[in-house]
Amino acid sequence: MAKYSPEQSGTVERKYRSMKDLQFDELNLNIYHFVEFKALLAGYFQACKEKDKRYSLRYFSYRLGSKNPSFIKAILDGKQKISEELFTVITELIIFDGDQFDYFEALFRMEQYPEGTSLHKKYYERFRNLRFRQPVSLVDAQYDCITSWFIWLLREVASLKGAHYNPLWFKKSLNPLLDKNIPEIVEALELLKKVELLKETENGFEMPDPLKEIDAKDPRIKYLYKEIIELSMKFLNDPSKNREFGAFAIATTPEKFWEMKKNLKEFWDSQFRALETPNGEGSMVACFSFQLFNLANIPE
Repeated sequence: MAKYSPEQSGTVERKYRSMKDLQFDELNLNIYHFVEFKALLAGYFQACKEKDKRYSLRYFSYRLGSKNPSFIKAILDGKQKISEELFTVITELIIFDGDQFDYFEALFRMEQYPEGTSLHKKYYERFRNLRFRQPVSLVDAQYDCITSWFIWLLREVASLKGAHYNPLWFKKSLNPLLDKNIPEIVEALELLKKVELLKETENGFEMPDPLKEIDAKDPRIKYLYKEIIELSMKFLNDPSKNREFGAFAIATTPEKFWEMKKNLKEFWDSQFRALETPNGEGSMVACFSFQLFNLANIPE
């Protein structure tokens, strides 16, 4: 696939011809914030578009030499494989040097080989060495732990029988619907260890006291709720017979509404404690959630 040049090609829309390639640095992007190759591409394309709306996915399809305007979307959706030739063209579009290029290539190579194979392990080790060589502030790590359902999920998985520091073990323990890869799991475990929410021992893991209590009104909590709701919607599409989910809307009075809120809180406290299992004795991780909120009132 020949590199497409906006200045030379006569097949591309005129408005594209004067556009230049934008680099990570001028877009204020940090390559080490990405743990998946396609996510990195999506982040780059989005940042370019936010800088100038002309940098659309259609433009980048042409930029990478395709006559199909949906070419980039097909790549991001996993419907179009990235060949060696296309990877070379992409590296000419997004120029990296030294360690940044090595990291960029490691992300690409990890997607080319099945997890557990020798080649995947080779590039995973390169990714891991480069990724965790970069400094991560404690404040940033705490924020990520507070606002991510997945990080807290892995902390619970670490308390199961036989848990040990092997990312592949964690991946095999997860419900396939979660669709998490090795780099994401490693990232989460490293952050948990950094903020001392997880400590590796000879016999598994020690679970230190959690971070200081967060106010329920803290704006960061809404992002955690948003992720949990999105996860619930994903499981709603699962045809599994084991799925249990119900919701209803019903006319009531304020008195009964607040009585139910009180009862639910008491029910939550009792059932949550009933589910608690000592560290190292659990064999599964479950999600238990409920909500009761006001949908409508009589107009005053």
